[in-house]
Amino acid sequence: MMESSGYFVYDEQYAHIDGIEKYRALLKDSKTGDFVEGIMGDLTQGTPVNFFVEALSRFSIPDHVSITTDGYHYDSVLKTVSSGLNIQIRRRRCLFHNEKDLPHWIKDAKMEEHLDMAKRLARYMFFQNETNLKKPGKNRDAVMKLTEGMSEKEIVEIMLEKIDSLYGGDRIMAGFLAFVKSHRKEVFLYLDDSMVEKNSDKAEQHFSIQ
Repeated sequence: MMESSGYFVYDEQYAHIDGIEKYRALLKDSKTGDFVEGIMGDLTQGTPVNFFVEALSRFSIPDHVSITTDGYHYDSVLKTVSSGLNIQIRRRRCLFHNEKDLPHWIKDAKMEEHLDMAKRLARYMFFQNETNLKKPGKNRDAVMKLTEGMSEKEIVEIMLEKIDSLYGGDRIMAGFLAFVKSHRKEVFLYLDDSMVEKNSDKAEQHFSIQ
């Protein structure tokens, strides 16, 4: 039994074993570094559920935990695990994966030129650093004026409103904003709890090192 902070990252990696495609799963405590790995034959509902139940059972965990994942297919899995183990699981959607989906949608719609600024504003909303503040180019000063002296949480609200006012009529951006707003708690959980991992990087780095 391993002690746990209650803050986890989770990821999956393709693995070929004896010529058969399988999935290597990892649940890692993002603070202590302890982890559980396993091989799954598929990603149907029951298989990830079994992995999460077995993995979490190896930790001495509090009555609620946070798990940062990528992708979109874990909602029902984690609800089942939460009920089975009688713990509260707060799911956090990896910020990087949320942000990188938008450029793909824009490219597929061949709207790169029209929505380039929308993409830049969204990136700054998610990753508020000096590099991304420069990306809006000629609109940098306007963004600075809007957000100066604001907290990270306040900037998120301001940018969501601004992106909606400028691009809410576009189909791609309307879909993106609808997704972010409907999953606001999962996407922005780190704003309410700074211990929650924004990204699943620690899981991906684990695979790279191993």
